[in-house]
Amino acid sequence: MRTIIVLFFTLQSLSNYSQDINKIDSLINNGIKLKAYPGAQVFFKKGDFNFHKSYGYHTYDSITKVYDDHLFDLASITKTLASTLALMKLYDEKKLKLDNTISSFEKKLRRSNKKNTNFHELLIHQSGWIPYINHQQFLIKRNGKLKKRLISKVPKNKNIKIANDLFIKSNYFNTILRRIKKTKVDNSPNYKYSGLFFCLVPNIVKMISEKSFEIFLNENFYSKLNINLSFNPLTKNSKDIIAPTELDTIFRKQLVHGFVHDETAAIMGGVSGNAGLFGNAKDIGKISEMFLNYGVYNNERFLSENTIKYFTNPGNYKNAEETRGLGFDKPRFNSQDILYPSEKLSMNSYGHTGFTGTFFWIDPKNDLIIVLLTNRVYPHRSYENLYDLDIRRKLIDLII
Repeated sequence: MRTIIVLFFTLQSLSNYSQDINKIDSLINNGIKLKAYPGAQVFFKKGDFNFHKSYGYHTYDSITKVYDDHLFDLASITKTLASTLALMKLYDEKKLKLDNTISSFEKKLRRSNKKNTNFHELLIHQSGWIPYINHQQFLIKRNGKLKKRLISKVPKNKNIKIANDLFIKSNYFNTILRRIKKTKVDNSPNYKYSGLFFCLVPNIVKMISEKSFEIFLNENFYSKLNINLSFNPLTKNSKDIIAPTELDTIFRKQLVHGFVHDETAAIMGGVSGNAGLFGNAKDIGKISEMFLNYGVYNNERFLSENTIKYFTNPGNYKNAEETRGLGFDKPRFNSQDILYPSEKLSMNSYGHTGFTGTFFWIDPKNDLIIVLLTNRVYPHRSYENLYDLDIRRKLIDLII
């Protein structure tokens, strides 16, 4: 009898959503037709209703169809579902305080203008650190060729692979760290997005936990949740299930496929805190449910409720004009004075986006999770129809 009742309500929910799902199908498929992306995955959970579906192909030639288990380069979502997640765990275990300075862990910053920057400022993007460094430009000669003393096309001792038939010295991270150390700091208290700190997170996590970044995340989250989120996906997965990103004509001079799109993360060997994570929408939905349930998934606690609440809604910091989460993005007004990512989301909602065309958002007030994964940078990052067509906002509005 109970089974019949559950089935009845499931069918009723499907019926209620069928019209909206048709509209979602139309929106995502229209994006493919207008070349906003060649393929996509959608997951959403609203109350007890779950939906996930894959659309299109890996590329515009319609050869490899996208399926639910296929992997997309998550880009900056790595900052939340890897870096921030790891730091939340260390904070939960009282192994890290947010008022700790980063120089107390990274010794090379102790004699720099960053020596007093703390984790709270870095996670909430009020450290004044510059947004980004194009490290790959230092590896390219004026004639466009790569510097052979740093990059080789054959594997050598202590080299790491950054693309097909392309290797870099394994100690090059020290050069990245020196460049970060030398950058300027803006001492104004306002929000300024920066990805530099997240490049340092893997080493900090290893220093505190005595485990590699990947092992720490797998042991504490990914394997327990039974999800396929990973760095360097080719080590565990067939290339056929990984969506390619950009045809890189400047640095790697090949189609980036199975290797991280972000150049800095690639130079770091594919394992970074700013980018490098690959996954599918359904699995991001699972880990998002853990957040939505304030640290619990399948009756197992992963993080404390207080830690989830504080990181996702820490409140205003130093009277900043713009409020963010610790490692998470929050609703905010854009230059057109329109609330991003949608006026229908509550102010308690949070999430993140990725440069490759990825997006996830969690709204506790509306009991809602939305995930949209695409490879909008295929074949080139100049393709911005995903933004021009306002697909993310329209998807949110349809679901809510």
